[in-house]
Amino acid sequence: MQRLHKDRIEIALNLWSKVVKGKIKTRNELVSKLKTQYIRNRIEPIRGKTKINIFDKELATVFLVGKYGLGLEEEEYKEKFESLFKKETLCEKAIEEIITGKNPREVINRLFGNINEDIIFRILRLQATGVFLEFKDEDTLVKLINIFEKAFPEYAKKIEGFKKFYIAFKMAEQIAGGNIRNRIEKETLKHALCLKFNALKSAPSDSFVREIATQVLKAEEFKVNDTLSMINIEAELS
Repeated sequence: MQRLHKDRIEIALNLWSKVVKGKIKTRNELVSKLKTQYIRNRIEPIRGKTKINIFDKELATVFLVGKYGLGLEEEEYKEKFESLFKKETLCEKAIEEIITGKNPREVINRLFGNINEDIIFRILRLQATGVFLEFKDEDTLVKLINIFEKAFPEYAKKIEGFKKFYIAFKMAEQIAGGNIRNRIEKETLKHALCLKFNALKSAPSDSFVREIATQVLKAEEFKVNDTLSMINIEAELS
């Protein structure tokens, strides 16, 4: 559903133009310009409920648009990728190695020098963002999550939370895009996604889906309310 993210993509393209011309030299400067552009255009980063370091994390969008949207080769623009997108580049390398069967703990330790919550979920976020922008496939995300659940039991609760976010975001996309128009279709999609991600106990609430659809994807509130049924939303919030 790239059309739902066209404003984010346009800003990413604009930033890459500045990066290639050498007008942006540090990651902090890139984050600052991304934040300024988003605020000016009233765009929310791709997110669930948390906003911690959200604009630094949103560089995943810029990275993906450059690499897959513009087709920029990492070797040709090696200095730019290494200085501005080192985290994202390492996350992608980790995904490629882990998906092929390498031990995730060994891979992450080797690439990042340690294992922590931020690294684990930046890796998942990069793949998920790639799915939202139609640059990566959902089946790989499912496989990656399954691997992480086994390899990192200490993050089990957080991984469940990530699955809830992803399912909510996909539902919000379908509602905002006009593909889901009533509660029956919404419940069918939610059940299918929960089965696919083994997340029957992590189904997102209607209020969470509504927040993403209206605040992050800027869907018209009355249409979202019609699809979700305001009666149920009000019950959840009471």
